[in-house]
Amino acid sequence: MTATTGVVLIVVLLLFFALLAIRLHVGLSLMASAFVGVLLLRGTGAGVSTVSNQPFSTAANYSLTIIPLFIVMGIFAVRAGLAQAGFDLASAALRRLPGGPALASLAGSGMFAAVTGSSVATVATMARVSTDAILRAGYGIRLAAGVVCAGGTLGVLIPPSIVLVLYGVVTEESIGQLLIAGIGPGLVTIAVYAVTIVSLVTWQRRRARAGGPRVDSEQGVNSTADSTAQPSESVEPGRLDIAGFLYLAVIFAVSIGTIYLGVATPTEAASFGALAALLILLLRTRPPTWLRELAEALKEAIGLTAMTFLLMVGAGVFTYVLALSGASTSLVSAVTEAELPPYLVLVLCLAILLPMGMFLDGISMILIAAPLLHPILIGYGFDGIWLGVIVVKVAEMALITPPVGMNAFVYSGAVREAGLGRVFRGIVPFIVADLVVVALLIAFPPLVTFLPSMSGAQ
Repeated sequence: MTATTGVVLIVVLLLFFALLAIRLHVGLSLMASAFVGVLLLRGTGAGVSTVSNQPFSTAANYSLTIIPLFIVMGIFAVRAGLAQAGFDLASAALRRLPGGPALASLAGSGMFAAVTGSSVATVATMARVSTDAILRAGYGIRLAAGVVCAGGTLGVLIPPSIVLVLYGVVTEESIGQLLIAGIGPGLVTIAVYAVTIVSLVTWQRRRARAGGPRVDSEQGVNSTADSTAQPSESVEPGRLDIAGFLYLAVIFAVSIGTIYLGVATPTEAASFGALAALLILLLRTRPPTWLRELAEALKEAIGLTAMTFLLMVGAGVFTYVLALSGASTSLVSAVTEAELPPYLVLVLCLAILLPMGMFLDGISMILIAAPLLHPILIGYGFDGIWLGVIVVKVAEMALITPPVGMNAFVYSGAVREAGLGRVFRGIVPFIVADLVVVALLIAFPPLVTFLPSMSGAQ
């Protein structure tokens, strides 16, 4: 990479961050800054040609048909009330455990995130209902904020995960293997989060017992909730939507079980899951409202799909500029020739993702960073599927990392009485939990690779 191309790359990056600062959509920011880069490097003709041809070449990938199918599957499932059914069942099953409402919120967030594949959407949807349930039980708002913001990130690993699909597309790793590989780390993350919740609640109770009645600094009101406080409102066992939870299990089995068994490709499995979700929505919706529900669901799916593909197109053009400038090749060569210890390189590459979370969502981060980091780390001998899950996990972790974790801002906007400072303080224990999960996945690779190795996923 010459000095001239280096200057052009700096101009492109500065322009990109400037466009983000004025709140232009990330996909459009990537495309506009990349277009300027091509103009400076190749001239007007090449710039116009790139902007007109690159979007088609980026989006014209058969594997990408999985994305709208998974999106519509998730929206159908949510509109059929399946995520709410799972949350209600978890609330009833866990209400007597320490931190029961928080554990139920974690389970509900995991189910909602799994069927939507969106961290931000999960936080926006679960924020109010989960916070109210946790506060009624006598726990603080910081716990509620931490649980909801961290719980929203579960959708990045628990399939069907759109982020894992995109990682497979841009790195040419097996999408089916990646989806199956996300199950183990997703369960490990839930377990570590649950231990974190129980530990926080236990510590809070011991502190309350030692000090007696106290002023709850998280809410700013006197708190006399005892150690056995339970929500004042809960779903009665007879009113639980067991059928809804079973329907949710059916969708998961149809979409992910067929991938695991190897009887369907990821695209075929996504279509089976979308069809199953559609049939369930029709079964659980009264006939007069069928058309309205379908129209609203499809409208929402079109919007989310368009947003995802806009990010992909922008990232595709941006990646093209990086390759055109020689930055990608220079970076890979510089790192591989440095002969650093493989795990040091891994940690440094993962650390790069955390500040990116200050500005970008998980999808944008993967689309920009994966094409750069994947070749470097594969060159050091790391398994591609294992590496994909690690990178995706850290990318989504950046969305709850201060000072600009996106999930925290979404939560504080939905629950205005929380305050951004309390939200970030509530998230800190879950950031520590995430670091523990990443350390476990690095120390014990079979947590990621065992299920894919046993499956027939394509």
